[in-house]
Amino acid sequence: MKYLYIILGSLLLTACDNDLDQIPPLDAASSSLTDFGGVLNAAYYYQQASATPLAVMGDFRADNMLMAEEPYPAFDRFDADLAGGDLVGQFFRPFYSNLYKAILSANNVIENSTDATEKGEAQFLRALSYFKLVKVFGDVTVNLVPAPDVSDKSILTRQSASSVYSSVIIPDFEDAISALDNSEIASSRASQIAARGLLGKVYMQMGDFGSAATELAAVVNGADAAGISLQANFADFFG
Repeated sequence: MKYLYIILGSLLLTACDNDLDQIPPLDAASSSLTDFGGVLNAAYYYQQASATPLAVMGDFRADNMLMAEEPYPAFDRFDADLAGGDLVGQFFRPFYSNLYKAILSANNVIENSTDATEKGEAQFLRALSYFKLVKVFGDVTVNLVPAPDVSDKSILTRQSASSVYSSVIIPDFEDAISALDNSEIASSRASQIAARGLLGKVYMQMGDFGSAATELAAVVNGADAAGISLQANFADFFG
Protein backbone atom coordinates (compact mmCIF):
# COMPACT_ATOMS: atom_id res chain seq x y z
CA MET A 1 0.00 0.00 0.00
CA LYS A 2 2.84 2.42 0.79
CA TYR A 3 4.12 1.98 -2.75
CA LEU A 4 0.75 3.17 -4.03
CA TYR A 5 0.99 6.27 -1.80
CA ILE A 6 4.44 6.99 -3.19
CA ILE A 7 3.18 6.70 -6.77
CA LEU A 8 0.18 8.93 -6.09
CA GLY A 9 2.38 11.45 -4.34
CA SER A 10 4.72 11.55 -7.31
CA LEU A 11 1.79 12.13 -9.68
CA LEU A 12 0.47 14.99 -7.57
CA LEU A 13 3.87 16.61 -7.44
CA THR A 14 4.21 16.24 -11.20
CA ALA A 15 0.75 17.76 -11.74
CA CYS A 16 1.82 20.89 -9.86
CA ASP A 17 4.75 21.47 -12.16
CA ASN A 18 5.48 25.10 -13.07
CA ASP A 19 4.55 24.42 -16.72
CA LEU A 20 0.89 24.62 -15.68
CA ASP A 21 1.32 27.72 -13.53
CA GLN A 22 0.96 30.31 -16.26
CA ILE A 23 -0.85 33.60 -16.69
CA PRO A 24 -3.38 33.44 -19.54
CA PRO A 25 -2.17 35.46 -22.53
CA LEU A 26 -4.00 38.66 -23.43
CA ASP A 27 -6.55 38.57 -26.24
CA ALA A 28 -4.95 39.27 -29.55
CA ALA A 29 -5.24 42.86 -30.74
CA SER A 30 -6.98 43.41 -34.06
CA SER A 31 -3.74 44.82 -35.45
CA SER A 32 -2.11 41.40 -35.02
CA LEU A 33 -4.67 39.58 -37.15
CA THR A 34 -3.66 38.25 -40.55
CA ASP A 35 -6.84 36.36 -41.47
CA PHE A 36 -9.92 38.58 -41.57
CA GLY A 37 -12.41 36.00 -42.79
CA GLY A 38 -13.89 35.54 -39.32
CA VAL A 39 -14.13 39.30 -38.76
CA LEU A 40 -15.95 39.68 -42.08
CA ASN A 41 -18.32 36.85 -41.17
CA ALA A 42 -19.11 38.71 -37.93
CA ALA A 43 -20.14 41.76 -39.98
CA TYR A 44 -22.53 39.50 -41.90
CA TYR A 45 -23.81 37.86 -38.71
CA TYR A 46 -24.74 41.12 -37.01
CA GLN A 47 -27.01 41.98 -39.93
CA GLN A 48 -29.39 39.24 -38.82
CA ALA A 49 -30.39 41.08 -35.67
CA SER A 50 -31.53 44.06 -37.76
CA ALA A 51 -33.87 42.13 -40.06
CA THR A 52 -36.91 41.73 -37.80
CA PRO A 53 -36.74 45.21 -36.20
CA LEU A 54 -36.43 46.83 -39.63
CA ALA A 55 -39.50 44.97 -40.88
CA VAL A 56 -41.38 45.76 -37.69
CA MET A 57 -40.53 49.45 -37.75
CA GLY A 58 -41.61 49.60 -41.38
CA ASP A 59 -44.77 47.49 -41.50
CA PHE A 60 -45.97 48.38 -38.00
CA ARG A 61 -46.03 52.04 -39.02
CA ALA A 62 -47.95 51.29 -42.21
CA ASP A 63 -51.54 50.11 -42.63
CA ASN A 64 -50.47 46.49 -42.99
CA MET A 65 -51.04 45.64 -39.33
CA LEU A 66 -53.34 46.59 -36.48
CA MET A 67 -51.89 46.29 -33.00
CA ALA A 68 -54.25 44.97 -30.31
CA GLU A 69 -52.05 44.60 -27.21
CA GLU A 70 -49.84 47.11 -25.46
CA PRO A 71 -47.15 48.24 -25.96
CA TYR A 72 -47.49 47.58 -29.70
CA PRO A 73 -50.32 50.09 -30.43
CA ALA A 74 -47.62 52.71 -29.88
CA PHE A 75 -46.59 51.95 -33.46
CA ASP A 76 -50.09 52.95 -34.60
CA ARG A 77 -50.10 56.09 -32.46
CA PHE A 78 -46.48 56.84 -33.38
CA ASP A 79 -46.02 59.02 -30.32
CA ALA A 80 -43.69 59.26 -27.32
CA ASP A 81 -44.69 55.75 -26.25
CA LEU A 82 -42.25 54.45 -28.85
CA ALA A 83 -39.46 55.30 -26.42
CA GLY A 84 -40.92 52.88 -23.87
CA GLY A 85 -38.74 50.18 -22.37
CA ASP A 86 -40.40 47.14 -23.95
CA LEU A 87 -40.22 48.46 -27.49
CA VAL A 88 -36.67 49.69 -27.05
CA GLY A 89 -35.53 46.32 -25.73
CA GLN A 90 -37.29 44.28 -28.39
CA PHE A 91 -36.66 46.36 -31.48
CA PHE A 92 -34.68 49.59 -31.29
CA ARG A 93 -31.74 48.55 -29.09
CA PRO A 94 -30.84 45.29 -30.92
CA PHE A 95 -31.28 47.04 -34.26
CA TYR A 96 -29.01 49.94 -33.29
CA SER A 97 -26.34 48.05 -31.35
CA ASN A 98 -25.91 45.16 -33.78
CA LEU A 99 -25.54 47.43 -36.79
CA TYR A 100 -22.79 49.37 -35.05
CA LYS A 101 -21.11 46.05 -34.20
CA ALA A 102 -21.30 45.17 -37.90
CA ILE A 103 -19.75 48.55 -38.71
CA LEU A 104 -16.86 47.96 -36.28
CA SER A 105 -16.15 44.57 -37.84
CA ALA A 106 -16.35 46.03 -41.34
CA ASN A 107 -14.01 48.87 -40.38
CA ASN A 108 -11.46 46.35 -39.17
CA VAL A 109 -11.51 44.49 -42.50
CA ILE A 110 -11.45 47.67 -44.59
CA GLU A 111 -8.47 49.11 -42.74
CA ASN A 112 -6.39 45.96 -42.27
CA SER A 113 -7.20 43.26 -44.83
CA THR A 114 -5.08 43.00 -47.96
CA ASP A 115 -7.73 40.98 -49.79
CA ALA A 116 -9.58 43.24 -52.24
CA THR A 117 -12.70 41.07 -52.25
CA GLU A 118 -12.87 41.01 -48.45
CA LYS A 119 -12.56 44.78 -48.37
CA GLY A 120 -15.27 45.11 -51.01
CA GLU A 121 -17.63 42.92 -49.01
CA ALA A 122 -16.87 44.91 -45.86
CA GLN A 123 -17.62 48.19 -47.66
CA PHE A 124 -20.88 46.69 -48.89
CA LEU A 125 -21.83 45.72 -45.32
CA ARG A 126 -20.80 49.06 -43.83
CA ALA A 127 -22.84 50.93 -46.43
CA LEU A 128 -25.81 48.63 -45.83
CA SER A 129 -25.56 49.16 -42.06
CA TYR A 130 -25.52 52.93 -42.32
CA PHE A 131 -28.33 52.87 -44.90
CA LYS A 132 -30.52 50.98 -42.45
CA LEU A 133 -29.58 53.33 -39.62
CA VAL A 134 -30.35 56.57 -41.46
CA LYS A 135 -33.66 55.21 -42.73
CA VAL A 136 -34.79 54.59 -39.16
CA PHE A 137 -33.03 57.31 -37.14
CA GLY A 138 -32.14 60.01 -39.67
CA ASP A 139 -29.01 61.71 -38.31
CA VAL A 140 -26.63 59.17 -36.76
CA THR A 141 -23.13 58.96 -35.31
CA VAL A 142 -20.41 57.94 -37.75
CA ASN A 143 -17.40 55.77 -37.00
CA LEU A 144 -15.02 54.69 -39.75
CA VAL A 145 -12.17 53.20 -37.69
CA PRO A 146 -11.86 49.75 -36.08
CA ALA A 147 -10.88 51.04 -32.61
CA PRO A 148 -12.40 54.47 -31.91
CA ASP A 149 -11.15 56.53 -28.98
CA VAL A 150 -14.07 56.14 -26.58
CA SER A 151 -12.77 58.98 -24.41
CA ASP A 152 -13.41 61.36 -27.30
CA LYS A 153 -17.07 62.26 -26.81
CA SER A 154 -17.20 64.05 -30.15
CA ILE A 155 -17.63 60.68 -31.84
CA LEU A 156 -21.13 60.62 -30.34
CA THR A 157 -22.16 63.71 -32.30
CA ARG A 158 -24.86 62.82 -34.79
CA GLN A 159 -24.04 63.53 -38.43
CA SER A 160 -26.75 64.66 -40.82
CA ALA A 161 -28.33 61.91 -42.89
CA SER A 162 -27.38 63.76 -46.08
CA SER A 163 -23.71 63.76 -45.12
CA VAL A 164 -23.82 60.08 -44.17
CA TYR A 165 -25.25 59.32 -47.60
CA SER A 166 -22.67 61.40 -49.46
CA SER A 167 -19.55 60.61 -47.40
CA VAL A 168 -20.11 56.97 -46.38
CA ILE A 169 -23.00 55.09 -47.96
CA ILE A 170 -22.62 56.09 -51.62
CA PRO A 171 -18.78 55.88 -51.71
CA ASP A 172 -18.82 52.49 -49.96
CA PHE A 173 -21.38 51.04 -52.38
CA GLU A 174 -19.43 52.44 -55.33
CA ASP A 175 -16.21 50.88 -54.03
CA ALA A 176 -18.05 47.59 -53.48
CA ILE A 177 -19.29 47.67 -57.09
CA SER A 178 -15.70 48.12 -58.28
CA ALA A 179 -14.26 45.40 -56.02
CA LEU A 180 -16.88 42.66 -56.35
CA ASP A 181 -18.23 40.43 -59.09
CA ASN A 182 -21.26 38.16 -59.17
CA SER A 183 -19.56 34.83 -58.55
CA GLU A 184 -20.80 34.52 -54.95
CA ILE A 185 -24.52 35.09 -55.55
CA ALA A 186 -25.39 31.46 -54.81
CA SER A 187 -23.61 31.69 -51.44
CA SER A 188 -25.65 34.77 -50.43
CA ARG A 189 -22.52 36.88 -49.99
CA ALA A 190 -22.23 40.46 -51.19
CA SER A 191 -22.10 40.81 -54.95
CA GLN A 192 -21.66 43.55 -57.52
CA ILE A 193 -25.26 43.44 -58.68
CA ALA A 194 -26.56 43.55 -55.09
CA ALA A 195 -24.42 46.62 -54.44
CA ARG A 196 -25.86 48.27 -57.57
CA GLY A 197 -29.40 47.42 -56.52
CA LEU A 198 -28.89 48.88 -53.05
CA LEU A 199 -27.19 51.96 -54.45
CA GLY A 200 -30.26 52.45 -56.62
CA LYS A 201 -32.44 52.23 -53.51
CA VAL A 202 -30.19 54.75 -51.77
CA TYR A 203 -30.74 57.23 -54.60
CA MET A 204 -34.48 56.55 -54.47
CA GLN A 205 -34.47 57.26 -50.73
CA MET A 206 -32.63 60.51 -51.38
CA GLY A 207 -35.03 61.55 -54.14
CA ASP A 208 -32.32 61.40 -56.83
CA PHE A 209 -34.46 59.47 -59.29
CA GLY A 210 -32.17 59.99 -62.29
CA SER A 211 -29.21 58.32 -60.57
CA ALA A 212 -31.53 55.63 -59.22
CA ALA A 213 -32.77 54.85 -62.74
CA THR A 214 -29.18 54.43 -63.96
CA GLU A 215 -28.22 51.96 -61.25
CA LEU A 216 -31.46 49.99 -61.30
CA ALA A 217 -31.38 49.74 -65.10
CA ALA A 218 -27.89 48.23 -64.78
CA VAL A 219 -29.35 45.66 -62.38
CA VAL A 220 -32.19 44.75 -64.75
CA ASN A 221 -29.91 44.57 -67.78
CA GLY A 222 -27.27 42.55 -65.96
CA ALA A 223 -29.59 40.06 -64.29
CA ASP A 224 -29.40 37.36 -66.96
CA ALA A 225 -25.61 37.43 -67.08
CA ALA A 226 -25.51 37.21 -63.29
CA GLY A 227 -27.82 34.20 -63.36
CA ILE A 228 -30.67 35.76 -61.42
CA SER A 229 -34.33 36.32 -62.24
CA LEU A 230 -37.57 37.44 -60.62
CA GLN A 231 -39.51 34.95 -58.54
CA ALA A 232 -42.47 33.81 -60.65
CA ASN A 233 -44.88 33.87 -57.68
CA PHE A 234 -44.43 36.78 -55.28
CA ALA A 235 -46.11 34.84 -52.46
CA ASP A 236 -43.28 32.27 -52.57
CA PHE A 237 -41.01 34.82 -50.90
CA PHE A 238 -42.97 34.31 -47.69
CA GLY A 239 -42.72 30.59 -47.08
